Amino acid sequence: MFKKLLPKEEKYFENFRTMIFHIDDMARYAVKIFEFEDVQTHILKMKPLEELCDEITYKITNRLNKTFITPFDREDIFALTKRLDDISDMLLGATVRVETFHISKKIDYADKLAAIIHSQVKELDAAIQDLKVKRVNEMKTVKSLEREADRIYQQAIKELFEKEKDAIELIKKKEIIDLLEQTCDKCQSTANVITSIFIKNA
Repeated sequence: MFKKLLPKEEKYFENFRTMIFHIDDMARYAVKIFEFEDVQTHILKMKPLEELCDEITYKITNRLNKTFITPFDREDIFALTKRLDDISDMLLGATVRVETFHISKKIDYADKLAAIIHSQVKELDAAIQDLKVKRVNEMKTVKSLEREADRIYQQAIKELFEKEKDAIELIKKKEIIDLLEQTCDKCQSTANVITSIFIKNA
């Protein structure tokens, strides 16, 4: 019975690595979707990956409720898990709207925002690898990418309101651009959680 209460540190780190691996694939597919490259196929590839992230989130939460000892604060484990799951949810949400809203051509700047998200996810991946070996990763690149995303978002919204004359299309496109920008913000929020873990466990 006591063995069941002992920490399985490797499992948490393995779960984080698996989640970010799936999210990296999702981000890569999102770039292709917003470049309008085989949209339907890539959306179909994203859906099961988001479901896998949900399953891992459930497993981690369930394990947290059954173990007394964890590799770092359980609040931080939950926060990191939740934010990673949020990224996968938001990526899927942004891409499926292309299908749901019957978007028939590229949305200006959406591909650039998707590319930034992919770059941020790669930085988060590196930081999660560093968690296991307790090597501090300051993740300054994630923040600089988030600032770049803010700049692109502002330009995208400005041009959208200048050029799009169809009110319904404007609403659809703005919702997608908003969600992509919020995903960039969520990546930065995830980086903040990882930084906090590094600081607490330095």
